[in-house]
Amino acid sequence: MTQAIEGNAEKYLQLPGERILAYAHSGYPDSEEVVIFFHGVFGVGLVHTERPSPPIFEEKRVHFIAPTLPGWGNSSPPPPSTSFRDYLYEVTTTLINHLYNDTTKLRLYISGGSYGTVPAQMLYGAPYDSFPLGRQIVGLLLGAPFSSPRAHKEFNKCLSWGNWIAVGTPSQVIPGNLIMRLGSMGMKSNVNTPERARAFIKKFGFTNLTPEERVAYEKWKEAKEIKSDEEAVAGMAEGVYRSIEKTWEGFYETANVIHSDWGFSPQTLDEEHSKGPVLVVMTYGDKDTLRMGEWLAGNYKNGHGRYEHGGHIASMFVMDDIWADFMGRCLVNVNF
Repeated sequence: MTQAIEGNAEKYLQLPGERILAYAHSGYPDSEEVVIFFHGVFGVGLVHTERPSPPIFEEKRVHFIAPTLPGWGNSSPPPPSTSFRDYLYEVTTTLINHLYNDTTKLRLYISGGSYGTVPAQMLYGAPYDSFPLGRQIVGLLLGAPFSSPRAHKEFNKCLSWGNWIAVGTPSQVIPGNLIMRLGSMGMKSNVNTPERARAFIKKFGFTNLTPEERVAYEKWKEAKEIKSDEEAVAGMAEGVYRSIEKTWEGFYETANVIHSDWGFSPQTLDEEHSKGPVLVVMTYGDKDTLRMGEWLAGNYKNGHGRYEHGGHIASMFVMDDIWADFMGRCLVNVNF
């Protein structure tokens, strides 16, 4: 039985057509308990470098895999002729087959944060003829989630004014990804160097913590052996900078991916797809994803809602407990 591996080193999987899938993994590479996590916007590297790993990962000897989404960081975008969804099926299957000689006994825990909940849901609801590994999915964890505009008729009403412009109906009416391109012009001056990215993250994530968030944040720093606020900010800022250091293609396509055909609707998933629990983690201060999360928890047949105090990233400070909650639900509800 192998020893645990550290997850700080990014790796690269060569794909057909001179494309690359960047990923990192940690934990126990021979384990049949496999967590796949998809990052959010500007989130490359924010989770897979986290040490110490959650206690439940050590207890269950988890193999944690964090792919970099297409068009972000060092991962190539999908070919023009291939949809994001189909490319996701392809590269995820290729990655798992690359890491395992025998995939038949794997138990797959699919998860994502914010924008990363879109690809996570695409895999959870994927037709088995398109993504055969879907039969081995035992649960879905969604943090600060997005719902599908095609399935959720009130999608636009969930969004704040700014987010409605960025990823709501206007993003699909105005051609050429113009809104996201204009948004990138405003963002580039904030994140195009590691120093600017640190200032951006400090302002966005840590300036206005609620008292409850502050308590959770201090406990999180202690648990993760983070010695200062500056160290915490630097770790997150590195992920932001790495996300767009090479290309902005992933950012440009964000709204299009959200509005694309996910291949299913939560309300109509069959019983076999719905056997694994769906844990939806929401925060009271993030009104957009709170509304979407409540819809998701109510429309997945095996959906469960969990609420935390604070804003968009607040759940990160209690992720050890969230992972334990999620994996516990999976172990109770699913038998293979």
